[in-house]
Amino acid sequence: MRKFIVLILLFLHFSVKMAAKMPGSPKDNFTHVKHGGDPFLTSFMEGNQLFLTIPDALLDHPMLFVCYDRMRRSYMQVVWSLHKDKILFKQQSIASDAGINLPIAKRITLKDNVLAILPIAKTHGEEGGHSVNITDLILRQDIEWPQKFGVSIGSAIADMSIILDSNNREDEVLIKVRRGMVKSEAKVSVPLFYGFSVLGSPMTGRRFDYRMGFFNEQQDGGFHFALKNRPANILRWRLEKKFKDQQISVPNKPIRFLISPEVPKKWRPYIKAGIEEWLPAFESAGFKDALVVKETDSLDEWQAHSIHSNVVYWNQSKYTRGMEDEDFGGTIGYIVDERSGQILRGDIFMGASVQSVSEKYFVRAAPLDKRAQRFPFPDKLVGSLFQEIAAHEAGHVFGMLDGNFGESTYPWDKMNDSLWLRHMGYTPSVMNYTRVNNLPQPKDGIPPSQLIQRVGPADHYHIQWAYTEFPETMAPEQSEALLEQMVLWQDSVPWYRFNINQLEDVGPAFTNEVVETDNPVRSTEMALNNMQRVMELIPKATQGQKDNSRLEGLYQRTIELWNNQMKYVLSLIGGYKVQYQSVNQLGNPYEPIPWETQMEALDFLITQVLDPPRWLTHPNFHDGLKYSTNSDLVMRYQQSLVMKLIMAHRLKRLEQLEISLGRQGLVGTYLSKVQSELFREAYHDMGLVDLRRQEIQMTFIDGVIGYLERKRIGLTPSEKFLVPTDYSKGLLFQQLLDLKAVLEKGLKRNGNVANIGHWKLCLKNIDEVLQ
Repeated sequence: MRKFIVLILLFLHFSVKMAAKMPGSPKDNFTHVKHGGDPFLTSFMEGNQLFLTIPDALLDHPMLFVCYDRMRRSYMQVVWSLHKDKILFKQQSIASDAGINLPIAKRITLKDNVLAILPIAKTHGEEGGHSVNITDLILRQDIEWPQKFGVSIGSAIADMSIILDSNNREDEVLIKVRRGMVKSEAKVSVPLFYGFSVLGSPMTGRRFDYRMGFFNEQQDGGFHFALKNRPANILRWRLEKKFKDQQISVPNKPIRFLISPEVPKKWRPYIKAGIEEWLPAFESAGFKDALVVKETDSLDEWQAHSIHSNVVYWNQSKYTRGMEDEDFGGTIGYIVDERSGQILRGDIFMGASVQSVSEKYFVRAAPLDKRAQRFPFPDKLVGSLFQEIAAHEAGHVFGMLDGNFGESTYPWDKMNDSLWLRHMGYTPSVMNYTRVNNLPQPKDGIPPSQLIQRVGPADHYHIQWAYTEFPETMAPEQSEALLEQMVLWQDSVPWYRFNINQLEDVGPAFTNEVVETDNPVRSTEMALNNMQRVMELIPKATQGQKDNSRLEGLYQRTIELWNNQMKYVLSLIGGYKVQYQSVNQLGNPYEPIPWETQMEALDFLITQVLDPPRWLTHPNFHDGLKYSTNSDLVMRYQQSLVMKLIMAHRLKRLEQLEISLGRQGLVGTYLSKVQSELFREAYHDMGLVDLRRQEIQMTFIDGVIGYLERKRIGLTPSEKFLVPTDYSKGLLFQQLLDLKAVLEKGLKRNGNVANIGHWKLCLKNIDEVLQ
């Protein structure tokens, strides 16, 4: 009897499955799938029209509406409401558990907004539900997504738009379309996926703290610019211990990644290793095996666009003519439950090409890694460079910002210490824009593995702060106190500190593209030694090429690195050591860099910028490749750096130093030194001035004149940002008066100077503004 019942049940089971596969009416092809005991939305096609059935139990119940467009993920919280014989589709304002409402759009305080009013399709009505035709909503409705960098689809082109298919899953509905639109002045039909998915109960949010480097629930790094703790939650995943009594436990649900089939097989192990570099960081937060990364040779398009999938993609544009030189390492896409900051889905887009990662590595590490002295590089080396990109982008997927994590805190003399580099790395965080380590010298014998960024101590610290789970019985004020204690570790461990670039390099901890240490001058000297070696290696490394594009590219990348090193040293002038602090912390958030250190930086820049080394400006391989000085990148960077010496916000910081250091006349002394060194021929014997120095001397005069003539446009800080104060304008005016007197005296003393035309042109420009 028992066997008979089992056979009957099996028969019924397979009969239902077969019936679901058989053709018939749209309603026959569909069965409600339960989620938590309640039915979710279901979709069906009738011809080229798409219908959606909304169960009564889901009316006015929040859910997520998502759009996937290649590298963008846009989403909003929505509800379906019944009004007489209509269904209203509404976007909701979100009540964040941080104690604030998130508006549907900037500064709009509506509780909700009607996106569409849809008549109930009575012929498709189901018992306990309502069916509506959503074809026009999906294809033609111009929806404004709330994300700053959300999907931008514009007005639809109707005869190029079509719904291709839909898929009903356990707790979501996915829709595949081609939507006609105008992109780059061309009419195109773009593949898009839309999704409706369940929103479960929100997790407990972790409050935003400007001293820590995390996005908030609206993916807004701009919150940090206010340097205050606004009511917000950070972005993080819902990691919960499976075994609550264990100090380190596996999570109930690990963060899972799928490596897309489009990623070349030989790079997949490195990308997997890059993501898995974060495993020890999550262990510091109490989670073992928090990450699962799997390769796949086939990925169903519905699974690829499910809210439950996190996919690593390979950017295909690098294979398109005209876009092959796009030079970005990678990016990510989020879908977030904004009620708590919970990350629901995070995708990684690997953007870099083999050529770009190889050339960037060459200009920094070729003297230190013999594998990098000839192209193409071995796969193992290229793979390790992709691993670093994957690790960086994974950090974003875990909620961390780009920023400055502990930069300029490592001792400069540890950069050639293999033991230090093995345990601490050469930068505290893989999220820093530090790039490859070019500070060790060839004689130091540093292993090449220690030249590439890895997840570091600052990353472990930030993950520990964001993901440590507290007992459910713990009162909120207790967990907040424990989190505050973790933040205060920054007082004694400087490489745990986070800051964000606020449109100006306030100090050495705010710069990018170089390896920052506690001594920018010394570390830049080390980097320059290797850059000179790179210039010697370029001709041999580019032999056999059918054009000069790689040779020119490597030279340009080397010059760019030189410029970044100079900007790093320049950040000392008017600079500060910065630690974001609460009122209870000791010390000052902004500690001026000692004046003697600033003047050492100025002396270094005078040597390097006013008279750059010949190996940089005139390498043996370069002069025969150009016919005009317009291609002189070094000169352009020199001119830019000279202008940065007198930029308005640097002078304002120096003015503040006059006050805080009690050194009256400091700004005037600084400007006098800059001018006397820049025009040293005029201040001495009116000797010969080469073409390069003539250009930057005139750039300085034009720059000062430009500042003097710049009108005050307003009184707000942003309006005054680029305008010097009247105090500095007066000092700049005095500099021109002094320079005029020096030039007139020199020309009177020696009327046959070699550059009389140049000096008289300088005088002419000065006289025009003085008059």
